[in-house]
Amino acid sequence: MPEQPIFGAGPLSRADAERIEATLLPNLDRHHLRLLAHCLRSFQAIADPRQSGPLPDRPTLEQWLLQQPQFLDEPQFRDLLLKQFLAAAQQLEDLAKQQDLSPLELNLEALIEASTRASKARLEGPHNHPSNCDHPVQASSPS
Repeated sequence: MPEQPIFGAGPLSRADAERIEATLLPNLDRHHLRLLAHCLRSFQAIADPRQSGPLPDRPTLEQWLLQQPQFLDEPQFRDLLLKQFLAAAQQLEDLAKQQDLSPLELNLEALIEASTRASKARLEGPHNHPSNCDHPVQASSPS
């Protein structure tokens, strides 16, 4: 049986949130990871009982959003959330393809591993400073 969500609401369990916080990822990367994990868990709940295969499609997401009482009087928020779900779905589908899984088979560990790889590549890359940086990159001098 899955662990209860944090504070009784939302698809992420306390263990999920603690696992994300325990990563050594920068704050912005952890925030992005939380959002993707939240979307993945939402998609898995919407698709239940299916545990593999594609993510719910747009009409299914729209129908689900209309069935959520907290969104009934919030059409603009529903539209914005749908757009965010669709953007997250694309990222999750890309990740699933890279890992040779169906999107619904992804789990938190797969998301953490992908986030860690992406963050490490960004930090170790040759251009790890902002492109709009107005000062030259300092070359280290031999000691």
